Amino acid sequence: MRKDHALSENVFNPLYEASLSSFDRVFQRHAIGFARIYKENSGPYGDVTRSRTAGAFFSGNYAFQNKYLLDASVRVDGSSAFGADRRYAPFGSLGIGWNIHKESFFRGANVISQLRLKGSIATLGSISFPAYQSRSIYLYDTQHWYSTGIGATILGYGNSNLEWQKTRTTDVGMDIGLFKDRIVISPRYYYKLTKGLITDINLAPSTGFSTYKDNLGDMSNKGYELYLVAQVFHASDWNINLTGNLAHNVNKIVRISDALKAFNSNIDNFQTNKDNNAFSTPLTRYVEGKSLNTIYAVKSLGIDPENGKEILVKKDGTLTYIWDVKDVQDVGNTTPKAEGFFGSTVSYKRFMLSFSFHYRFGGQAFNQTLIDRVENADPRFNVDSRVLEQRWKQPGDHTFFKNITDLTDTYVSSRFIQKDNLIELQSLYLSYDFKPNAIRRLGLQNLRLAATANDIFRASTIQAERGIYYPFARSLTFSLLGSF
Repeated sequence: MRKDHALSENVFNPLYEASLSSFDRVFQRHAIGFARIYKENSGPYGDVTRSRTAGAFFSGNYAFQNKYLLDASVRVDGSSAFGADRRYAPFGSLGIGWNIHKESFFRGANVISQLRLKGSIATLGSISFPAYQSRSIYLYDTQHWYSTGIGATILGYGNSNLEWQKTRTTDVGMDIGLFKDRIVISPRYYYKLTKGLITDINLAPSTGFSTYKDNLGDMSNKGYELYLVAQVFHASDWNINLTGNLAHNVNKIVRISDALKAFNSNIDNFQTNKDNNAFSTPLTRYVEGKSLNTIYAVKSLGIDPENGKEILVKKDGTLTYIWDVKDVQDVGNTTPKAEGFFGSTVSYKRFMLSFSFHYRFGGQAFNQTLIDRVENADPRFNVDSRVLEQRWKQPGDHTFFKNITDLTDTYVSSRFIQKDNLIELQSLYLSYDFKPNAIRRLGLQNLRLAATANDIFRASTIQAERGIYYPFARSLTFSLLGSF
């Protein structure tokens, strides 16, 4: 628990009718933090955070002969988490469906057992942050008492214009069942437009606060998905099922706020300041018309075989050896062409085996390991073997890394961007169910012996050192499950 109590300076009528003074008196009478007697050199503490939501909605659905389907809803919601002028917002959704396989002209089809067309359009809202982060909040300071009572300081920087983050989604798809639904294929296409995307905006330290909440602008997402469920083989002792999906998504910044425009103008200074340790890392820039996953760096043509220096490309197309933040531009994108999973469940008598693969291809990634642990590593100390073996040493060397005697820092460039293709076996499960007759003498109804393994196999176009930023471990677990 926090040591102090957070109290909002605003009220949310009619959702919150208590006045500031009356709530203040009630809190001071009952809050444990205002106890008069407690252990020496210590004190009790507690906190209370109040928020209010209110709304009204209507929803309905209709189906005609199980062929034509309709769902609709309309609602209005309000929340005390938003600015005083933007607390209420309307939302709605509409969905339609057509079961073509129920039509008379479709009867008698042998191969296609199910054919359904569906579509929807909806607007949704989001409250993804605590209420006290978007309003001017006072924090009681129990360490300072004055003649008029306890002291208080401002905890957060309020934004009375903060409004709901709204996402309008348009979705069309179909379900196709083949051979009495032994194979079901579900393709889908969607388009999402998020307006008023809420994020943290940096403030000057002189204001007394580091960030505040604001609507950064609008962002769109569009893409497609494909799902497959198939019963590949079925017999008295055998059963083989296959599942998988394929997805592709592209996002684009449609509009940015004035606050983000100011952020973009300051990001160059932030990257060139070595105290921030950001000179060798691609930083996010918010550019209208560009993807949020865009990689920004200076273009590079690699290492010059004559002198071991990096050849950089300026924005006007000329070549240089000198890195300049003004030449940072769009050089890649981390969005894959497609990604997803596929797996299978195989059962034979009392044995069952299931596994799941994850894959992605067509995207790019900035290999931070190469620049931090090889290029910018000091060869005079304990380093990666590539620092000594794969760096430029003499004229005529064609290498990926710069001159081994050059101990200056390498700044972010496209030289470290690599293709990001991956396939990995994430999980494997094997089990055996004992026969009931064999375990009945033990008073058991069921007994299963199982083994589970994770992260068994991984193949990637990027050789990255794993476990640097998060724990990495392969595990193998055995279990014995029984029921009486």
